[in-house]
Amino acid sequence: MSSHKETKYPFFTDKALVLARLYTVPRTSIGLDRYATYKDYGENTWKIGYGSTQLNGRWLKATDKCTREEIDEQFAKDLKEFSNSVRDYIFVPLNPNKRAAVISFAYSIGIQSFKTCHLRDLINSHASKSKIIREWSPYINPIWRCGGDSMVDRRRVELDTYLAADKEIPTFYKHRCQGKRCLLNLPETYTGAPNQVKAVEYLEKKILNWDPSGEVLRRFFRYWNEKPSGLGSPPRPKVDL
Repeated sequence: MSSHKETKYPFFTDKALVLARLYTVPRTSIGLDRYATYKDYGENTWKIGYGSTQLNGRWLKATDKCTREEIDEQFAKDLKEFSNSVRDYIFVPLNPNKRAAVISFAYSIGIQSFKTCHLRDLINSHASKSKIIREWSPYINPIWRCGGDSMVDRRRVELDTYLAADKEIPTFYKHRCQGKRCLLNLPETYTGAPNQVKAVEYLEKKILNWDPSGEVLRRFFRYWNEKPSGLGSPPRPKVDL
C-alpha cells in the first residue's frame, strides 16, 4: 500500500501538508464547524475550505456545505495532486524537507507563477546556498514583505525547512522575536539545545538595545551573504594628509 502511494505521489511529503495548511485560512465558516461554498472575485467556479473545487470526487455547487474534517481531507487530496504538478518542473533530486518547502512555496504563488519563477531556476541549476537565501529570505528579498507578517513568516519557515536536514525545524518552535532580523532564521546555528531559543531571544533583545535602527545588523547580513573578494581585511580608502 505504501509503495503504491509513493509511486502515485512521489514528490509529496506530510510536512508539505503541515506547511501549506499552517498558512492557508479555510473559507467560508458558517459556524458549528461547518463550511459553505464561495466564489473568488471574477471567477465562476465554486470553492470550499482551502480552495478546493471538488468534494469527494464531484464538482461543488452553490448549496454545498461540509464539515472541517471533510475540507481537511479534500485539501490533502488536492495538495497531493498539486505535488505532481510541482514535480514536473523540478529536475534535481530533493530530500523530504526540500520537497515540502518547494510545494508550500509553489502552492502560495500558484503553479503558473512557479514554473517561470527565479527560485525554481536557482534550484534546478544547483545554485549556491547564498543565492537561494537571497531569493527566498523575506529579510533580504523585499518583495515578500509586501505580503504582510504572515507572508514573511511563511517564507522564513519555508527557507529554514529547505535548508535543514531531516530533523525538527527550529522555526516551528514558539519564538517571540525581539528584533527586525530574526537570529533563529539561521539553520546552521541550530543545535537543538533546550535553552537555545531563550538564548536567541536574549541576544536579540540586547542587539535591539544596542542597534535600535537595525542598520548595523542589516549591513552584517548583507556582507555575510556577499562572496568574499579576497583574503584579509578590505583595503581602506586613502586619506590625504
